[in-house]
Amino acid sequence: MPATQPALNGRVFRYDRAVSFGDCDPAGIVFYPNFYRWFDEAVHVLLRSIGWSWQRTQAEFGWMGLALAGAEARFLRPATHGDQLRIESRVASFELKRVNMAHRVLRGDDLLCEGLERRFIGMPHPDDPARARAIEIPEALKAALLGD
Repeated sequence: MPATQPALNGRVFRYDRAVSFGDCDPAGIVFYPNFYRWFDEAVHVLLRSIGWSWQRTQAEFGWMGLALAGAEARFLRPATHGDQLRIESRVASFELKRVNMAHRVLRGDDLLCEGLERRFIGMPHPDDPARARAIEIPEALKAALLGD
């Protein structure tokens, strides 16, 4: 599934961050795994902002979090120490037991990276609590993510 798939109508969440020296490789450009880390950070900031934080969902529903089932990215331009980045995240699509999040990383108006994450609500597996199993995405979470 390409990262550029059309997103559902709904809100775009914005997460701003500065690139630190430690984010960069010896060539002075952002080491690519950091983009995946920033996608993850953006999702957690987004969930807190709509009242569905990991802490709340774990305490109220026993969720192990909004676990990652897959991720991909397309890198278009480099970033370096001191750059101010904006990560824009939105729901790309819902499946029965998945929410697919589209991310765009921008420096000003320049698109640096776009990515897609496939996430699921992890619940302890009944046969092995150390494993996660996926449950259906609740309608209330869908509505919160879409801004309904």
